[in-house]
Amino acid sequence: MADTRFEVRLNERLAQDFDAIANETGLSRAEVFRRAIALYKIAKQAQQDAGHVILRTQEGAERELVGI
Repeated sequence: MADTRFEVRLNERLAQDFDAIANETGLSRAEVFRRAIALYKIAKQAQQDAGHVILRTQEGAERELVGI
């Protein structure tokens, strides 16, 4: 399957967040984008299956993602 290239426009804040993630992780911008899409796909599928997406810190604090 051939790769598809496209352009994404981000506002300044999102562009800064995006670059910060790439810099902090050492990943390319393309890899950050691919991982973000993969994570979104998993979260959206859980929501469609009447499931929940829960983020849990090491200390046990939980936060549910809603409105995905």
